Amino acid sequence: APAAAPAAAPAATEGYGPGDVNPELVLQAIEAVTQALAESKEAKKLEAEEVREDLELRKRLEAFTAEKGAETVRQELGNASKILRRLSEDILNVKLHAMRREVLERTVGESLFFTFEEAGFQECSTETGQVLRWAGPDCSERLKEVLHEVQRAADLCLDPDTMSFDQVSEMVSKGRTLPGILQIDDKVEKPLPAKDSALERPKTLGRSHGRSEHGMLETGAT
Repeated sequence: APAAAPAAAPAATEGYGPGDVNPELVLQAIEAVTQALAESKEAKKLEAEEVREDLELRKRLEAFTAEKGAETVRQELGNASKILRRLSEDILNVKLHAMRREVLERTVGESLFFTFEEAGFQECSTETGQVLRWAGPDCSERLKEVLHEVQRAADLCLDPDTMSFDQVSEMVSKGRTLPGILQIDDKVEKPLPAKDSALERPKTLGRSHGRSEHGMLETGAT
């Protein structure tokens, strides 16, 4: 009788069908990729929206802080940045285009009105009293510039010794100025040349140590 044909070898992929894939791992992988793409898009968005610095306004804010003291103006500058940021994030919300003067006096103080005027606000009279009214979306770029400088001034008033890790992480992620640190520069301007190692290379054991030329132990057998 003819010899039986040998059994076929099992396929390399046998037992690894789609049904064996853990769906939870797939979902986790999808979420990780989605998160990475979102963070990449956000980083590119921040780079594209880099705001121009206003050094003249910065000088006025620095003089304002120096005159009144950082501890005194910390809350006022923080409130001003919050108000301007809220408008910057929703410039089409007409409810944010006008603010009552008396409310601003309580939250930021009259001495900081110049920052709102720089951002496109003008004081005017209404039936309900004096208000500061914004010129509208045409001033959105100028609003971002003023917000950048006001936020920077507010951040410099913070006490670095009392800041939490979460506060520092948030400021770094948003590219804000850390108090007490002028600039972080981790670039290497000139690469350092490679140095020769001071360690000696190990010596090869020869016949005198009981080894043959081929590295095998000699037994002395003939």
